[in-house]
Amino acid sequence: MSPRARSTSVAAFAAAGALVLTGCSVAAPEAFEEERLGCLVSAPAGFDDHSAGALTLEEAELARGAGVFSGTSSQRVSSGSATSAALERMHRHDCALTTVIGPGGADELADFAAAHPDDLFLGVSSGTDELPKNVLSMNFDLVPPAFIAGYTAATASETGKVGVVVSHGFPQSSGVLSAFDAGVDLYNKEKDEDQPEAESYRPSEGAASAVGSPRAIADTREAGQEYFEGSFDDDVDVLVPFGSAAAMGVVTSADEKRTDLTTATEDPEGDEEGPSLPKIVWYGTAGGFSKAIVATVEPNVRRGLRTMFPDWPQSKNPDEVAPAPQSGPEEIGDFRVADRHYRGTLDNGGVRIVAEDGFLSRVSDAGRGITDLRERIKSGEIDPEKG
Repeated sequence: MSPRARSTSVAAFAAAGALVLTGCSVAAPEAFEEERLGCLVSAPAGFDDHSAGALTLEEAELARGAGVFSGTSSQRVSSGSATSAALERMHRHDCALTTVIGPGGADELADFAAAHPDDLFLGVSSGTDELPKNVLSMNFDLVPPAFIAGYTAATASETGKVGVVVSHGFPQSSGVLSAFDAGVDLYNKEKDEDQPEAESYRPSEGAASAVGSPRAIADTREAGQEYFEGSFDDDVDVLVPFGSAAAMGVVTSADEKRTDLTTATEDPEGDEEGPSLPKIVWYGTAGGFSKAIVATVEPNVRRGLRTMFPDWPQSKNPDEVAPAPQSGPEEIGDFRVADRHYRGTLDNGGVRIVAEDGFLSRVSDAGRGITDLRERIKSGEIDPEKG
């Protein structure tokens, strides 16, 4: 495509983007010497997931403001075929970098990238590095954080029942579930004698999912809502959902239940203790959007992008400063790339887990407990995969 034709194509795309792409946004500064679009596809909760989708879109907009991109385009999709259609549509408008977020579109991304070797792609939380050479990847090791989440959930529980659930296709699903259970087990070993044991909840066999695990559910809001209702009815008061739309269904239901319970049990005399309210250990952005969230496992997308792309806008926050590359970056497409495959871990700062203000800070020294567990894991004292 000639520079003149490319400029005309991108200009037309920016003008008509809101009509062409459902749920997308395009913004471009008036004067750029070279038009470069950053395009993003996310499923199934899109960019309102308070997780990897929201974090990646925020970073793309930051990069646009810094001149890395001249504009951004984002689209939420609901299926593999919709992912392929979105990739084809974005390809026609000459995206400089196309990002697919989540494991749901990983196969479609691999197929499309293989058919378009001159384009550059990025898979975020796709769960695999086995992608064509023109696909960069960013993933996160969630086994150690899941261990800490299990311990923290047990600390926060008032009923003694805590639960974890993963959406179908979520990376490291079996490892996440096992690590959560091991964290609960460690809590039971280390708790004070006068404290009750915590139980890692499993739904009844009748609630088993299509993949044979009662703790793996479809990645839909409805499935998340159903899981929350069933578990809360079984006295589970702390849940750790890993997923996209399913996780949003869980946290939305938890918020609604908290509102219902606090409204229905208001006692002006204050003589009776209120019910145990639902609590969430979240995977994604900080939990200020929900009062139910007591701790957050955060994938550090910002640090990952700064590590991969030396020209990405840098940060003064030490938690987000990328390490110096061990060798010079290579030129791929229109970008300098220092790391083709980034894997965020507790050790390299790519994953963080923090206690939220509120419930945990009032009843326990959760922040110090999380820090202690993290250091014990780093030192090798604790193996999250073995407990």
